[in-house]
Amino acid sequence: MSHEIALKRLNMLKGHFRPSKDLKRELSTSTFNLAKAQESLWNTLPANYFETFECISELHGIPDPSLYNAEKDELRKDSNEFIIRLTNKMFEKGFTTPEKIAENIDAFNSGMISLGSFNFATCTRYLVQYGLYCKTIKNLGTERHHQELIDGCSLKTLGCFGLTEMGHGSNVRGIEITATYDKTTKEFILNSPTKTAIKFWIGALAKSAHNAVIFAQLYINENGQKVRKGVHAFVLPIRDRMTHTSFPGVEIGDCGYKKGLNGIDNGWIKFEDYRIPRESLLNRFADVTEDGVYQTAIESEGKRFGNSMSSLSGGRVFISRMSSEISLQSLSIAIRYAAVRRQFGPSDEETLLLDYPLHQYRLFTRFAEHFVHYLGANRLVKMWDKNLPKLLDEGNEQTEVIHALSSSMKAFVSWSSQSTIDECRKACGGHGYSFYSLFANILNFNDLHATWEGDSHVLTMQNQKFILNGIRKALKGKKVPETLEYLSLAQTTPPAFKGDFENIDELAKLFAQRASFLANKAAKALNEYEGGFEQGFLDLQSFELKDMSSAYHDNYCIETFRAFLTTVDDESVRFIFEKLLLLNFYTKMHNDGNFFVAALGLSQFEKLKKHINKSLKHLRKNIILLTQVLPFPERSMGALGHGDLQVYDRYLQHIKACKGVTERASWWKLAYTNSEQKN
Repeated sequence: MSHEIALKRLNMLKGHFRPSKDLKRELSTSTFNLAKAQESLWNTLPANYFETFECISELHGIPDPSLYNAEKDELRKDSNEFIIRLTNKMFEKGFTTPEKIAENIDAFNSGMISLGSFNFATCTRYLVQYGLYCKTIKNLGTERHHQELIDGCSLKTLGCFGLTEMGHGSNVRGIEITATYDKTTKEFILNSPTKTAIKFWIGALAKSAHNAVIFAQLYINENGQKVRKGVHAFVLPIRDRMTHTSFPGVEIGDCGYKKGLNGIDNGWIKFEDYRIPRESLLNRFADVTEDGVYQTAIESEGKRFGNSMSSLSGGRVFISRMSSEISLQSLSIAIRYAAVRRQFGPSDEETLLLDYPLHQYRLFTRFAEHFVHYLGANRLVKMWDKNLPKLLDEGNEQTEVIHALSSSMKAFVSWSSQSTIDECRKACGGHGYSFYSLFANILNFNDLHATWEGDSHVLTMQNQKFILNGIRKALKGKKVPETLEYLSLAQTTPPAFKGDFENIDELAKLFAQRASFLANKAAKALNEYEGGFEQGFLDLQSFELKDMSSAYHDNYCIETFRAFLTTVDDESVRFIFEKLLLLNFYTKMHNDGNFFVAALGLSQFEKLKKHINKSLKHLRKNIILLTQVLPFPERSMGALGHGDLQVYDRYLQHIKACKGVTERASWWKLAYTNSEQKN
């Protein structure tokens, strides 16, 4: 990160330099160097993060979080208008050209992650246009689709991504929409044969998109028989550009109001004998000749399908990243509010919420957990970026590793985020229920993370199969992936622990042994299951297999954090980061009594409470400064979480800025229906 960019970023945080008395008090107890801490953490972000952050911040009229209770059409107008203005600016600066989208993944990542800090709807709109529509054309198309890619990147074409159907989500192979080739006209004919075949929940479809990428079952005629060739992707126009109405044979509608993200126009689309050119087929892995012959270098339908889907799995990577980030955003809001809010106390001056041990436990333990998740997710994003150019190379095992990691991260991070955001809302009392706290919007956004890109329980099964396959390799003496190296510990009983609770290496080894023990325990239970392996895999999901997957996730995040610590040069910064990791250790150990009582012994296990309380006291001195280490713009912190800690002033400003807040209601006379009316 350049010195110039760092200065610009600090200028964005200028609110911190107008401190309230509460902020001065909090910073007076801090023990680490803020600038050094920021440098260490920000180096884990995508390379272009701050350039795109600056690009976004320069634009005026960013949709304001206070509009989250606006009407649906107003939200959609704002998000679409802003995304067009933003993309034009980013295209001009070279961040979203076809070359950048294809080769410099950091540019795309930076735009999405930076935008997520400002507004969730526009972030999602950006993801639909670039991460789904443009990326699919790039990854699954060929040279004949290059113009579609250019038009999508420059926003000459607004696109959408049609995979999910009314009756199919996670089971992509089961989708029903058909694309049948007609060699007499050299066209594919799209049909939605049933109600469940209607494409549904498609972002940007209802009111915005000109074109769509549609996944359908491809059929050709072979020897007079209609033969299915599996799921393929097509890029096609859906609206007349002169009138913005759908073409004949295409019916488009709105999915209506949602729990959140109403700034995104999710829609449905139904096809009836809709004809598209043969060239609409995205033909990187398979094609249909003019005379109707199906051609592919990959004979296995399963492998073709896997190749097509593997390039799209980045969604889970970014869900992990965004869930960890918005959890830390929520925690920062709640922690900053607690540094101002006072309740009860033994003297005339009430006690700060942040000084109550229970409040510290509620927030600090979760802050430590999601700080660990945040680093794990940042590493996963970089792994994904590095692997994408060689995604389909023969013998590339990293794709399988990333699939397993993203599956577990998406599940466990989004689950934890749901409870964390809600806990932050409750920790702010009645004011947490206000729209202006932003918790309602953040929680709705994260609920989406727990829903799309695959059911999280199903995704943990994907991760479990990866681990079980690793166990088979280990038993045969074969090399296992880096994230499964703990299997070499081959634990069949909980290990004895006689070490130091302050020793990160020893505690990390204990968690690796736990992952190995739980993996072997699950494998043993499956092998001995009376109903057989397949039935056992289903019946053991609630306990043995889920525990195995959770331990894998914990071990990956811990090892990522340990590697991060080796990059931190400043001793004061490294010390405070170590305290976060230690608190995460203690909390997880205390929450998993089944394993750790056996590993530590009951007397050692009971000592965890003392270590947790000790960590809370130390973090209390530094927690406000730790919230400033995170790269969040102040406008994304709502009324309660601004860095200057002037909570009540800003809260009132937000409320009074709302239209009509002090005006007499138009229906005021109803208040006097049963009394003497006053004029």
